[in-house]
Amino acid sequence: MLDIIYIAIFIFLELIFYVVFIDVIISWLLLFWINFRPKFIADIIDPMYKFVRSIIPTTFWPIDFTPIIIIIIIYFLRWLLFLLNPWIEDLIKNLVS
Repeated sequence: MLDIIYIAIFIFLELIFYVVFIDVIISWLLLFWINFRPKFIADIIDPMYKFVRSIIPTTFWPIDFTPIIIIIIIYFLRWLLFLLNPWIEDLIKNLVS
C-alpha cells in the first residue's frame, strides 16, 4: 500500500515538472508574437506561481525565475522521497522497463 503512495507522489512530481517545462517553452513563443497558452496548463501552474511569488520576489527585469524555483522544489522533493525510501528508485526503474 505504501509503495503505491510513493509511486503516486513520484508520478505527480514528474507530471508537474513536465507541465512547468511545457509552460516555459510555450512562454518563449511570445518572442515570435504567438500568444498561446492552454487554459488547463494555466489552471495547473498559476496557483503554484502565485504561491512562490507571494513568498519570494522572482522577477528580475523581464525574466521570471518562478519556474526555476518550482523545478528546484520538485527536485528537492524527489531527492527527499529517494532519501526516505532508497528502494523506490529500483521500483521506478522496474516499472519503466
